[in-house]
Amino acid sequence: MRWIALLISLIQFGCASGPGGVNRAALEVDTATLLAAAGEAAITLAAPDTPATAPPITSHAQALLAVSPEMRAFVDSIDPTLSPNQRFRRILRTLKMDRFELDYDLNTTTTAAEAFAQQRGNCISFSALMVALAREVGLEANFNLVEAPLARRTTTGGNGRALVQNVLHINAEVSIGWSSRVIEFNFGPYSRFPQRELSDATVQTYYLNNRALELSHQQRIGEAFALLREGLSIDPDSSMLWNSLGYLYRLTGELELAEMSYTQALNLEGGNAAAKNNLRRVYELQGLRALTREENPGEPKGKGS
Repeated sequence: MRWIALLISLIQFGCASGPGGVNRAALEVDTATLLAAAGEAAITLAAPDTPATAPPITSHAQALLAVSPEMRAFVDSIDPTLSPNQRFRRILRTLKMDRFELDYDLNTTTTAAEAFAQQRGNCISFSALMVALAREVGLEANFNLVEAPLARRTTTGGNGRALVQNVLHINAEVSIGWSSRVIEFNFGPYSRFPQRELSDATVQTYYLNNRALELSHQQRIGEAFALLREGLSIDPDSSMLWNSLGYLYRLTGELELAEMSYTQALNLEGGNAAAKNNLRRVYELQGLRALTREENPGEPKGKGS
């Protein structure tokens, strides 16, 4: 089975990678301040041609499963007199006969429509396409999380430093008659690992999290802040999203906001190893900043690196 990114939890490479880290009790965090700062960052760090207003909070999540005109035309080309089950089977057969498959790209999380048009993406992309096509013909379909052992992969972040990614996997499941069919990436073999159903909202947060971090690697930090802000409006209790928000604040030198974000991630999930190691890194950077100020007392107390 080929591993594909489900979500990306970033850990500063070189920090301890185990579950150990900062020992701390739950602390109260002003999440409203963190989200307001994220909204401001989305505006101030946006590209020059971006409107100087906060982007709508629900502008991207719904796009994951949206059906494009091209997708609808493809579905309409399948004999409409057939039953939904027969039409979907015909859809799968047509795609396979046309040798339709996505060019695997771990670091590109596309929507269903983008996956159909570009034939590029990862497991979220392919699963979204299958779910969207199945629902378009009237079938029930959902996402599954494959409960396999956690894998990790090292990559390069937007600041050029090595980062560690948690690599998981999801697939699609479609109800066909009295049974259901699990569809793996590029119609690959069925996974032997247990699976559990995921809600659309949960997968939307995975999509927004992935896209935010992908954009941060491209130095599109304002857009990344906007996506994480949107994700947290969907699931404010996502330790994953708070951890990623902390990463963005750390990139922009806002160490206090990064500390608060990582702390909130740990408040929600005490075993989040990524947040523990990232919080430890922030403490190290804060210590270095304080030391620099002591050595240069006349230096302004501006943002750090």
